[in-house]
Amino acid sequence: NINLFRDPRWGRGQETYGEDPYLTARLGVAFVKGIQGDDPRHLKVAATAKHYAVHSGPEPERHRFDARVSLKDMRETYLPAFEALVREGRVASVMCAYNAVNGQPACASEDLLYRFLRGEWGFEGYVVSDCDAVNNLWRPNEHRYLETQWEGAGTALRRGTDLECGDAYTTLAEAVRRGYLTEEDLDRALSRVLSSRFRLGLFDPP
Repeated sequence: NINLFRDPRWGRGQETYGEDPYLTARLGVAFVKGIQGDDPRHLKVAATAKHYAVHSGPEPERHRFDARVSLKDMRETYLPAFEALVREGRVASVMCAYNAVNGQPACASEDLLYRFLRGEWGFEGYVVSDCDAVNNLWRPNEHRYLETQWEGAGTALRRGTDLECGDAYTTLAEAVRRGYLTEEDLDRALSRVLSSRFRLGLFDPP
């Protein structure tokens, strides 16, 4: 948990390294390197950096809150630790958050998943959703970014959320049937997830 602890009402704050972006980045990188190990072929553990991004604050709002953040604040405050874990720590996985950022839910954010994570930082691992975050995309009284579960699942996967904690991805076949998603989109996500499992040695001989 490398979010910054900005609001004492957030119930996960005790897991974090505090409110300093630099300190959080240094401790986060050390933690990832320590648990993933330094074997050139295998990971000891596939570490996951969470919650990406701009996530903290009162718990009841997290499934519908839209964090409006300037690019300056993103680059100086909320993203440096994630960038450090990707570039220096070679973290295996990143978990997208419940909240939206500047109008797009984090698990379907073109800025977070395309522009920064895979574009600028060159992340090659897999993105996993926080539990049920993909369903937040369409549910009434939450983000309501899309109308149906299959649209939410298809959008999240196409924009870079490779693995879901929840049940929305059970509708991916419907998204493909409707032409909303391609089999190539599925293959790309599957390749990222399986690559991590190979690095963990799960397919090696005993």
